[in-house]
Amino acid sequence: MAKLFLPTKLTDATVVPWEKVAPKSVFKLEKDSRAGVVLDKGGAPRIFIFDTNALLDVLSEIDEKLIDKLSDKEYASKSANPAGWLIDEIESKLPLRNDFIESLRKAIKEAQEKGWIPFSKILNKF
Repeated sequence: MAKLFLPTKLTDATVVPWEKVAPKSVFKLEKDSRAGVVLDKGGAPRIFIFDTNALLDVLSEIDEKLIDKLSDKEYASKSANPAGWLIDEIESKLPLRNDFIESLRKAIKEAQEKGWIPFSKILNKF
């Protein structure tokens, strides 16, 4: 088992909510996200703690800032946009959320009721 390196002695540290260190205007976390910051005895941030949702929120903020600054090729690149790559990696391992599944079902039903033509049929005609 690997030894965990901590940049501060935990006996000298305090944990504060993320919002006390990073204002909501910088990195807004959704209501189901949890994050904290471990401060050393001098008040300097030493360890950042994120649950999965909070990490995705922060990475999404970074990713959104890059979408207008990078070319399409760069934006899809792991080296130019590691935040976007990490989002994809994390999400690929998460189970689908029930509300997402239900929204897809509703969208399919609506498309069928309105008689929309699937892309596959359109592509096959050309």
